[in-house]
Amino acid sequence: MNPTRDRSLNCGHNPEDMSNDCRITLGANSSGMWKIPEHIYSEHIGKHIDEIESSVCTGLANCLFYHLLFFPQFLITVSSSTEFCFTSACSRGEAIVQFPFRLENRHPKRCGYPGFDLFCNSQNQTIVELPNSGKFTIQAIEYETQNLWINDPEYCLPKCLLKLNLSGSPFTGVFYQDFTLFNCTFDYRGLDPIACLSGENYTVFATSHKRAISFLASECNLIATIAVPVQWTFLEPVLSSDLSGDLRLQWAAPLCRRCESRGRRCGFKSNSSTEIECSNVNRHGK
Repeated sequence: MNPTRDRSLNCGHNPEDMSNDCRITLGANSSGMWKIPEHIYSEHIGKHIDEIESSVCTGLANCLFYHLLFFPQFLITVSSSTEFCFTSACSRGEAIVQFPFRLENRHPKRCGYPGFDLFCNSQNQTIVELPNSGKFTIQAIEYETQNLWINDPEYCLPKCLLKLNLSGSPFTGVFYQDFTLFNCTFDYRGLDPIACLSGENYTVFATSHKRAISFLASECNLIATIAVPVQWTFLEPVLSSDLSGDLRLQWAAPLCRRCESRGRRCGFKSNSSTEIECSNVNRHGK
């Protein structure tokens, strides 16, 4: 028997419950795990390991207990975090979460790149908290293009846009469009109001059209001009918008477009490294 062979015991099959996933590694590998001397690793030991795998190892606690009981002289290690970096989601229909993102309380920290932490709220929506802008729902993530779409969990995105500041986050807009917001004391036919910012005696409008800006500036109170990270570029100015559409953002690092487009997976090279690698790892949860 090969003395440097890795022996793995995968205990449990539920990718959502990491406590049921255990991997006992005996032998040398690229991560520097302990190499068992040839005179110790024998067919007798291999036989007992197989027996434990088939009849005893039913959970993480049992895996560790029995291997410590029968083989205390061997180093027992939990496999690298990339083995446990399964894809996940807050609920059916929500965005699939994988590296560089991670879901807090579901993925180990090593499964996510700094600044890409997400969490599930009480409605099982996927939430990202931007340092200078607050919380947003993740509407979709496209790993091949490194794009994501966000919106407001309180259903008043224009209110969020008035204070949107992406500095301090790993994200930037893909396309930007300037919109000017006005507070008017009466309604205008042909213009779409921003209902969540309007009241009984006033209406708020947003426009990127120069003529509309000129007209509203003479009749209404200027609120602000903001750069909106829109989903696509507009060939013509927008007469009015309620600014409720998803915001399209992108991230530049870590750079995993090519890896993802080839059906492979990005992740940290090892538990102690910040270097990114592209590999065909075992994708739990897919």
